[in-house]
Amino acid sequence: MSTNEALRAPARTDSADPRAARVRDLLRRAAFELIEECRVEKISVSDITQRAGVSRQVFYQHFRDRDDAVSAAVAASLAAVAAETAGEQPVALLHRLCDYTAEHADLYRNLYPSAASQQTADAYRALIRPACARLAAGLSRRPADALADFLVGGIIEITRQQDDGSSSTTAARANDLRARIDACLEAVGIQMS
Repeated sequence: MSTNEALRAPARTDSADPRAARVRDLLRRAAFELIEECRVEKISVSDITQRAGVSRQVFYQHFRDRDDAVSAAVAASLAAVAAETAGEQPVALLHRLCDYTAEHADLYRNLYPSAASQQTADAYRALIRPACARLAAGLSRRPADALADFLVGGIIEITRQQDDGSSSTTAARANDLRARIDACLEAVGIQMS
C-alpha cells in the first residue's frame, strides 16, 4: 500500500468499537438499498450519508469512496448468505447464491459495469473459491486448483448474465441459474445428487 493509499484508508474499518460497527452497518445498508434502486453511477456519497443519517465526515472514517461502500455492502450481504449454508455441501452454497442473485436482480443490473463491480466480483470469487476447490478436489483431473479457478470464473459469468427480469419471476430466474450452473458442473464431471 502506498503512502497516499494509507493516508486515505478508512480509520475504523476493522474497529471493534460497537458504535463504529453500527455506523458501518448503517452505511452499508444505505448503500445496498440505493443500488437496488438505481445505477451505481447515479449514487453519491451524499445519497448514502443522507439515507444512513450520518455526516460525510463519518462516512470517510469508514469508507474511501462510494465504490468502497457499495462493494462492502454487497460483500457483506454475500457473506451473510454464505453463513446460511455453512457446513452444507458446496453445491448448496452455489444454489443459495443463485437464489440470492435472482432475488436481487435489480442490484446486479445496477452494479455492472460500475467501478465497484470488480471489487464485488473479487468478494464473490473469494466466497465461492473454497466451494469450487472442494468440488474440484473430488475429481480425478489435475491440477485441481486450475479446475477450481475455471469453475469460479464460469459461475461468476453465469450469474452475471441472467435475464433482464422483465419476463420471469424470481423463482424462475433462480431455477434457470441453478440449472445452468448444474449443467456446467456436470459437464466437468461433478455428480449432482
